Amino acid sequence: MNENKPDEPRFPPPEMMSKTYERNAVDGEAEYVGSEPVYVAPVEFTPGQQVGEGETRIGVWGSPASGKTTFLGALRLAALDPSGPFGRWQVVPSDDVSERFMVETAQKLAIDKVFPPATQAVRPYAWRFRGDLSGTAFGRRRLLRKRPSNRLEFELNVLDVPGGVYEDLRSDTLAARSVDHLARAQGLVYLFDPVREARDSDSFAFLNGTLTRITRLSMQENRLDGPYLPHHLAVCLTKFDDPEIFHRARRGGWTDLGPNGVPVVSDPAGFFDWLADDLHGSTMRLVGQTLRANFHPSRLHFFTSSAIGFGTMPGGSVDLRRFGNVNVVDGAERIVGPLSPYNVMEPLVALLLGMRNGGRP
Repeated sequence: MNENKPDEPRFPPPEMMSKTYERNAVDGEAEYVGSEPVYVAPVEFTPGQQVGEGETRIGVWGSPASGKTTFLGALRLAALDPSGPFGRWQVVPSDDVSERFMVETAQKLAIDKVFPPATQAVRPYAWRFRGDLSGTAFGRRRLLRKRPSNRLEFELNVLDVPGGVYEDLRSDTLAARSVDHLARAQGLVYLFDPVREARDSDSFAFLNGTLTRITRLSMQENRLDGPYLPHHLAVCLTKFDDPEIFHRARRGGWTDLGPNGVPVVSDPAGFFDWLADDLHGSTMRLVGQTLRANFHPSRLHFFTSSAIGFGTMPGGSVDLRRFGNVNVVDGAERIVGPLSPYNVMEPLVALLLGMRNGGRP
């Protein structure tokens, strides 16, 4: 697609329905097993490894095709921007597997201009993020403190599994392990894919059961904060660069141009709710209601995001007439211009600041 027009959405055809994944017990691979979920005997939750004292752990999850792999691959590239509003960051892989994923995915996105394949195997990844917020709007004044207060550190700990693992009533060892992994984190990044929701209207089916199980586990360990989960949550409305989603945002009057010529949404929570109504008949409103019912308002943050960013002109500004950064070549999506991750590091920084301040950053 060479032009971005409101009457040329980039949604896949309706007949392209998602497939359910089932784990291969021999080697841990997740394979397609058809369009119907496969249920097995329930698996009881067992306590996993606790987060160490002074350690901050953030987990990531989302429904199938939510862009989790691309989001994770873009994190290192987003952290490299020295002019970013979130300061300077170093990302260090914790093991060989995490290092290989980080390097290979960055090459696919930035050099090969292709998207990494969807997750089909179970892989644990961990990266240590060390940042300095000095000189940014998020930084603190040091005064006479000996220890620099603007330095933050956390571990992004991801159990990368196919999004189908989070489907409601999925009850096997892998599903239990995935929920336990999320429950152990202090911060969570939830990737919501509006493109998939516009097509399939099934996002609620990959959220409701997961949160119910996390709540049950937190209750067993006396970790609930009244009616709320103890976690800080960043909700990322992904693929904001998609022409159909961005056109909807402009039509509703939700976008402004930031100081560097890149579109911004000043009220992403309001846009999330408006889009839920605009996608009439979808489960998006149920998703928003569920999130607000489970997380304290001071620990809930909304973002519009894009792992690849908008297509830009020389100088970095966005041409609103031709802002798309993806073309379809021989049936496959390819990235057109420079990679400029949009609101990829920001959700993680917001979680950290929220934890540090006890509420909103």
